[in-house]
Amino acid sequence: MKKTVFILASILSFAVVSCKDKQATTETPETNQETTQTEVQVEKTESKLTGSWELLAVTTPAAEGKTVDQLFPNKKPSLTFSGENQLNGNDGCNNIMGEYESKENNGIAIGDKLAATKMFCEGVADTVFMQGLTSVTKYDIVGDELLFISGDIVVMKFKKAEVTE
Repeated sequence: MKKTVFILASILSFAVVSCKDKQATTETPETNQETTQTEVQVEKTESKLTGSWELLAVTTPAAEGKTVDQLFPNKKPSLTFSGENQLNGNDGCNNIMGEYESKENNGIAIGDKLAATKMFCEGVADTVFMQGLTSVTKYDIVGDELLFISGDIVVMKFKKAEVTE
């Protein structure tokens, strides 16, 4: 009798373990497919942004009523996006560099992963530029213009830079 109970318990245990393994195997391909789709979308985001962009306008409350030339009299800010979510550029005074995070549906996070040199530049709104970058949640590219958006409001507008050789 003990032998029969032992064999029955062993078979039942084996059946339960086998069902769990099969279930986990069935779920894995769906997860891999979702991951692959997200990776492809992120790669598309990187390729759209790749290149250099020059600032055309800042529409944050801190820049209200001022032109880019008034905010940045010495040098216009620019950004260059390169592979693997790398970013470098200039905020009108200091060089900036770091990473950005691509998200689904043109989502992007920039400001919290940047480093900058610490030069003193009088009369330059470099903090306005950096605060604008930090507020960006998504982007859109219309023709040769890059729009940085926070919520539903365009906070910065860039133009694709001409490639000079």
